[in-house]
Amino acid sequence: MRIRIMLTMIVAFLLCLSVGEATVQKKKTPDPLKISTQQRIPSDFIPGSFFVSNRIENWKPNETAIIICDMWDKHWCKGATARVAEMAPALNEVLILAREKGVTIVHAPSDCMDYYKDYPGRKKIAGYKDKKISELANGEKLPAEENAAWPVDQSDEGCDDDPSCQNHRAWTKQIDALTIQENDLISDSGSEIGTYFKKKGIKNVILAGVHTNMCVIGRSFGLRAMKKMGMNVVLMRDMTDLMYNHRRAPKVDHFSGLDLMVEYIEKYVCPTIVSSDFTGKKQFCFQGDKRPRIAFVTAESEYHANVRLLEFAHELTLNNIHSDFALGVPVMTGPGRHNLENLQILEDADLAVIFTRRRALEPEKMRKIKEYVASGRPLLGIRTASHAFDAKGNVPREGGGVVTAQENASDLLAQWPEFDKEILGGNYTGHYGHLKTGTDVKVVPGMENHPILKGVASEFNSPSWLYKNRPLRTGKATILLLGSNPGVPDEPVMWINGKNVVYTSLGHWDDWKNESFRNLMFNTVDYLLNNSHK
Repeated sequence: MRIRIMLTMIVAFLLCLSVGEATVQKKKTPDPLKISTQQRIPSDFIPGSFFVSNRIENWKPNETAIIICDMWDKHWCKGATARVAEMAPALNEVLILAREKGVTIVHAPSDCMDYYKDYPGRKKIAGYKDKKISELANGEKLPAEENAAWPVDQSDEGCDDDPSCQNHRAWTKQIDALTIQENDLISDSGSEIGTYFKKKGIKNVILAGVHTNMCVIGRSFGLRAMKKMGMNVVLMRDMTDLMYNHRRAPKVDHFSGLDLMVEYIEKYVCPTIVSSDFTGKKQFCFQGDKRPRIAFVTAESEYHANVRLLEFAHELTLNNIHSDFALGVPVMTGPGRHNLENLQILEDADLAVIFTRRRALEPEKMRKIKEYVASGRPLLGIRTASHAFDAKGNVPREGGGVVTAQENASDLLAQWPEFDKEILGGNYTGHYGHLKTGTDVKVVPGMENHPILKGVASEFNSPSWLYKNRPLRTGKATILLLGSNPGVPDEPVMWINGKNVVYTSLGHWDDWKNESFRNLMFNTVDYLLNNSHK
């Protein structure tokens, strides 16, 4: 009996110990944050150009902080005040979710520290000082910005209202829509914030708030300062605004000015992210932003689409069209190849541009693409779009390479090999040889006055090797351009399938230097945005 009691006690003790260890282990290993960063990096292949890059990072929550910059209760500019009030509830949702994950929240309403002097969050950080960090806590330009052109004229302080508001101190505190919790910090000092981060082991810093071209980049706790301190700093690009008067250079819409500023930051300062990484929802958009929205979906390694589409998107921005990117890695082998990030941009897109090559995706991601197509909204396919989602063999979920596999479909990444036939109306079966003479392109007789062909030469040459697409597998095609190589039949190289789908097998990186091709691309965007539903 005594032995039985002792054994029972030992078992109970071991069970308690096991549960306790599991609890401790669970507390020690919170789920990492999956952060999808976007940055523009100088291209080695095309000097003077940048390519857009997506990087998936896993951040430890206890090493991560969000700084909220100057989200005041009132700004001297009425328009700025209204946009802060509109954005604040969406930003607060991000903060709630971030806190739950263990992220440190720093409220930084500049010039308002007296208001918060008795708050626990102010007392908690006040007094943190470090001489070296204090020297770095400034908004002076980074070396990378030395020869960079500032994207907007803000010399009039950027009020977009008419008549312009008079500059004065209108703020007393942070807007009430952003809740301050007991464990949050309150400081407008880069020295305090940077020192606290160093002492607490915080390495990853997200900046949100206003205004991107002034305080967010230039405060003592702003993007530049955090970069100088060695922080892994990013801008949450959908949770910010800028001070810009659209009547000033480059004379674009207010929100196009914001896009240009984000572009500058991604090139010369730091990467950006969107709130979707925390909320799982589509990114925030101001109600006043009525511009057409284009979703560029690209992942390929042969034609440098991540350079050329980026340049195309910049010119579209100057014409007040907003562009977002859903990106995959520009390689054809190795881990991470079968993935596209930021496909939530399709939810709000007025036009999708597909320039992707042989990718399989998680089923829920492929579903987003199919839902977009099923919505009837327009689509432009470029070059490898004809085999965008045909990986030429089954791809297991856990794998990164293309393999021939016999697993059940539930264990495989999703593909859509019928995309070419069902959506584009094409019949891609490969291509002819890589000729030094390229491909001769000509307008189909009778199509000369089609709006897509405005400003396009009746004949021009493309360095692209000719794709085999005859005969097309659609009865709804309007063929606009034919391509020819010596000794082979002419092939359709651009056509409209129905009203809202356009495909071209052109798209070599040097095609974008050709005025006719560039006109084709701009005309096609205009046609699909304005005419596809008529």
